[in-house]
Amino acid sequence: MPIYLVNAHQDAEKTAHLEQKICGLLPGIVKAKNLENVTRKISGGDSELAHVIFLAPGDDATYVDLLVRTAEIHRQRALFIMVSDELSGSDYKRLVRSGGADWVSASAPAQEILDIIVQRPARPEAAVTAKTRPILVSFVPSAGGVGNSTLAIEVAIQMRRGNATANRRVCLVDLDFQTSHVCDYLDIEPRLHIEEISANPERLDNQLFEVFASHHDSGLDVFASPRSKFDTCGLDFAALDGLFGLISTRYDLIMIDFPLSWYSWTPKIIAASSGIIVSGVNSIPGLRQIAETLTTLRTTTDLFGEIRVAINNCERGLFGRVARRQHVASVLSGEQIFYVRNDPAALESINTGMPMALSHPRRGISKDIAKMTAFCNGLTSAAVA
Repeated sequence: MPIYLVNAHQDAEKTAHLEQKICGLLPGIVKAKNLENVTRKISGGDSELAHVIFLAPGDDATYVDLLVRTAEIHRQRALFIMVSDELSGSDYKRLVRSGGADWVSASAPAQEILDIIVQRPARPEAAVTAKTRPILVSFVPSAGGVGNSTLAIEVAIQMRRGNATANRRVCLVDLDFQTSHVCDYLDIEPRLHIEEISANPERLDNQLFEVFASHHDSGLDVFASPRSKFDTCGLDFAALDGLFGLISTRYDLIMIDFPLSWYSWTPKIIAASSGIIVSGVNSIPGLRQIAETLTTLRTTTDLFGEIRVAINNCERGLFGRVARRQHVASVLSGEQIFYVRNDPAALESINTGMPMALSHPRRGISKDIAKMTAFCNGLTSAAVA
């Protein structure tokens, strides 16, 4: 396991004692003049994860910018550990969200650096078990405003944080390239500029792919676009095929949030899914929209995945009974249903950028969503058995 030490301080004598502590703890560490020299070495295709300890002045934010950019590009090959006197909370979040960096205070025991190295898997991909294909779960809205994105986000976070899938890599892909809002819900920056590869899919390489990924504190990776007027109808499917091709080599579990509008590529992606969750609400028009969406799925898409229905914002009585459940039974007879209760915590979660799976894990709505997560876990177990 290669370990490098880069000292960015102008006056090396000021950090000589710190260097001595680190080198004493990590015999065999290799000193490098700068990050560029290290990234040149680790880009050679070595299958072993490298660790890079970066000593930086705490009063210069440009080093944070440099390390975030470097970690985003090389996070599949290296873990970067920044050691400095101080770091703001926002800069610490940026480092962690890069997916390949962490921070240790220069005044902390050097053992903390070793702890980070030991806790990190030998390879980012090491947790990905051998299988013929990743597990895709499609969240398909039957109408606008039914909370489809919220359900996809909450299930993805529960999958990432759950004991059964803690060692598996999970990502969320938002296919709404015009009005995406999943990154608003998660308080992260959207980075997927699909227009850059739509006209020229060959541009998508490993480096650009890493730039397109947004990283949440929970460990969930998100592929979502900034809001724009991009012509989604003109999107070349080859660009999506290339994107999903790279995603499938890096993740076990792929949650896909579909927009309401259907495009020529919509059935192709749904057809590749192991599970499909159709979302809607419990009103007569809402139930009819769910039924129509299910009919469209079954008649226009060559499905092999299991289909479930998620009825969101359900009203419940004093003893927990779902209101107007008889309407659901009459319109959606024979369908397997997830009922997700109406809860003010959902709106609070959206406004604060903190998923309910993290802020309110014991509330009833999180338990409702946990049933969907269990369904996805079942798909995973069946697919890799």
